[in-house]
Amino acid sequence: MAISIKPGSAKIAVTTRPNVNAPVVSGASMSYTGTPIRATGEVTLLGAPGDSAAGWTVGFVQVQWIETNWCYYRGQTVNDGSIFIQRARPPARLSQACCDCVDGSPPSKLFYDTMPGDGEIATGAAGAVFPLKLTVSHFDQPADAVNLVEINPHPASGAAKPNFLAESQMEFHFCTILSVREPAGAFHHLQSFYWNVHWEATFQPANFTNPPSSFRINVVRAGSSANVGNIIQGTPTDRRFIGILNSVPTQSCNQVAAKEVTGPNRHEAPIWKNFDVRQA
Repeated sequence: MAISIKPGSAKIAVTTRPNVNAPVVSGASMSYTGTPIRATGEVTLLGAPGDSAAGWTVGFVQVQWIETNWCYYRGQTVNDGSIFIQRARPPARLSQACCDCVDGSPPSKLFYDTMPGDGEIATGAAGAVFPLKLTVSHFDQPADAVNLVEINPHPASGAAKPNFLAESQMEFHFCTILSVREPAGAFHHLQSFYWNVHWEATFQPANFTNPPSSFRINVVRAGSSANVGNIIQGTPTDRRFIGILNSVPTQSCNQVAAKEVTGPNRHEAPIWKNFDVRQA
């Protein structure tokens, strides 16, 4: 008989739910961190004596389908200007959805982590005894950082002036999928769950050195959270990212994020300006 996936054998368990920490100063940056999310998965393969399980692989696929990522800076005085940096919209970020892979695991393989020893994938072997249960584990810990200071080249006060971080909002939304890949490359996406992390805060430098030695940080509670959804059976059909699951991605989320940093949407004003975060 041909090797097949035992019906109903796919199981995901979220073993550690994530949390977000308050932003903290780290050198010349504001750092956004949190505690990790962990999950386990298992799938059973069926076959007959003599069938080879070589090349059959179980692992996690992860897509990021929403990102919010903006920062607002302003000078010490009104005439020292303000800056708004939007990293999550074109042209800095050309599309929201991306294939999330750890460094060293190219997105062309689709799996989140293919690095030996990480436990994120499990592969069958020739001579395996059926039924064959393959188990995997998943770990992720999203984080980011932004500059404490941006230089405004054209403030109303004259010469270039430092503008200091005054507010930021970051949101990262994911779907994590337990999947089986056949030796020929076809994927079976069996179970999934959604999860996200949010940071929002306002900031006031304790002094106006460059960079400041410390900040007063006010966490916006309504915009700061971590959430995990229920386990969903079957192949995801979410149109916001289904195209990634049906193709061979050429870029990982980390590569997309690197372009956000090197080419963000940057808006400068000569005075303190209330930028519309929905439009900029």
